[in-house]
Amino acid sequence: MQEIRIVSGASYGDEGKGLAVDFFASRYSAKTVNVLTNGGPQRGHTVELEDGRRHVFKHFGAGTFRGAETYFAEQFMVNPMEFVREYDILADMQGGPVSCAAPVCRFTTPWDMLINQFLAIKNGNRNTCGFGIWETYLRYGRGQGISFGKYAGMSSEERHAYLCGLRDGYFTCRAKELGITEWMSDGRGDLSDVFFAEGLVRHYEEDFERMLSLCPIRKEDFLRGFGTVVFENAQGLLLDGNREEEQDKTTPSTTGIGRVLQIVERQFRGADVEAIYVTRSYLTRHGEGTMENELSENDVRKMLPCILPDRTNLENCFQGPLRYGILSEKKLAERIVTDFRRSAPARNNAYRCSVMMTHLNEYRNIDTDMLAGMIGGSVYLSDGRTARDICRG
Repeated sequence: MQEIRIVSGASYGDEGKGLAVDFFASRYSAKTVNVLTNGGPQRGHTVELEDGRRHVFKHFGAGTFRGAETYFAEQFMVNPMEFVREYDILADMQGGPVSCAAPVCRFTTPWDMLINQFLAIKNGNRNTCGFGIWETYLRYGRGQGISFGKYAGMSSEERHAYLCGLRDGYFTCRAKELGITEWMSDGRGDLSDVFFAEGLVRHYEEDFERMLSLCPIRKEDFLRGFGTVVFENAQGLLLDGNREEEQDKTTPSTTGIGRVLQIVERQFRGADVEAIYVTRSYLTRHGEGTMENELSENDVRKMLPCILPDRTNLENCFQGPLRYGILSEKKLAERIVTDFRRSAPARNNAYRCSVMMTHLNEYRNIDTDMLAGMIGGSVYLSDGRTARDICRG
């Protein structure tokens, strides 16, 4: 029987998904694949090992240190620039990670990122990571994108023409639409020079070629060849792009298990599927937007004195500092149960629901027994930074 684990954030993200993925990737002896399911390398999933190694995973699965291969599923936005950057870091740490990508993946370009960053600076926005995720999503929604597989199948001359056409056509119009063109040329010609630099195209093409040499394209049925499959979602349920509230403060993807279960039902039969919703023992949120039970700076110092400084969440210049709040077990259980039940597909496999509570060494005022009863499943507990600090409650 195949073991399938789905790791999702239960609130606003920044909750310990990297720790959870590392834990489940280390538990099973079967060959493991780590599937990145949504968003892109704006994720930051931290893993610390007992031997002292530490890495914030962005474009590779958080199970990499355990020998898991990474698979970029159809909803993941690949970014060759970030792929190459992180590949080299991991290669120095333990040897090059193994990965492959679905042919239908979308891919981010330098201009998606530049427009994202220019707009954030222009407007003083603190609600982005600067990786161009929303711009990539919008571009494809407007019919201005092709699949990773189709682009990979082009000749180098065709790719060059395609990129320059996007830059001079769609992206130039997009910059004008947002008022960025005038802003870039208002005594800031260096920014305009970056936008139209031929070297930017050349470096992107080199990174894309290198990514293709390291990351072959594989169809989804590739996943059937593994005994253990760990799906790794990004962000959290309260940032789901399908929520009607504060659309511009969410992420353009499904952060719950719905799309993952579609893959599971298409590819597997009779598997043991556990959906694990991860949360800190308190709430955290990056960026703008409303937040449940948010604490003032003074209250953070009084109620959560152990968390500062937060080593795993250094401030991003486009995103702002991490915000903190008090967790409601009742609301947490309600959104977990809602997502799990709403997402349940035709039952080709056996499904169960669990929650993982992290950072219990920093705040313990949580009734985990009551939480287990409300969700009707297991509770994993962690009071440390490594997989060995996790136990089942």
